[in-house]
Amino acid sequence: MKKKIPLTALETIQPIIDNNQDLITQISDDNSFFYLKDLDCKSDFFYIVVKQDINKSDIHYLVNYKPMHKDNLAAHQVMLKIEDVAQSIAKWLDIISTFNNIHTIYDDPILKSYEEKFLQYVDIVDEDANFAPFNLQQQIYLDEYLSTVDQKLEKFKLDRTEEEIILLNELQFEAKEIKKDITKLTKKKLIKRLARFWAKSQKIGLDVIKEIFVSVTAELTKRLLIGGN
Repeated sequence: MKKKIPLTALETIQPIIDNNQDLITQISDDNSFFYLKDLDCKSDFFYIVVKQDINKSDIHYLVNYKPMHKDNLAAHQVMLKIEDVAQSIAKWLDIISTFNNIHTIYDDPILKSYEEKFLQYVDIVDEDANFAPFNLQQQIYLDEYLSTVDQKLEKFKLDRTEEEIILLNELQFEAKEIKKDITKLTKKKLIKRLARFWAKSQKIGLDVIKEIFVSVTAELTKRLLIGGN
């Protein structure tokens, strides 16, 4: 698939995607060069680089994205040169980042508190944590851990309310998304994703967080904080 995308577009856009895995997810789509989506499963923000248009000496790319800008949350379509696509994606990412960080009445202070506690507990202090991924053994462990978590979440759906089942489905989706990104994220970014995941689990109930975090805390600490042996 990648050899169907112009090399200039790959060289320009893919590094931006790789450096913002904590904000977005990249979706495989045969009808576009790049399909980016806000990582927040409740968000409908997207950025799609649809196709290339060559007109004489000019090369442009058709892009669709939402929101248009911070004052207009509607979708927008435009033709841009590759350097302008890069700038456009950067502005789109900045909007998502600002939305994520701004505090409003719609935010859940309890969820935020739980997340911060998990970040403190599983604190990666490695010097390379901001730019290096976990090693292969750690990545394999996390992959297996998230597969097990998915199975446990499925079992938790028994005798749950409809609202709780929806939340458990969202957790399963998030576990799968994190699993896909294990090899793409730095240690810090991956732990932040996991902390958010654990916080949502705790919000559902103590029985959930005990099963998917507390019961494996010792092993998680050993594998992630002490080198993965």
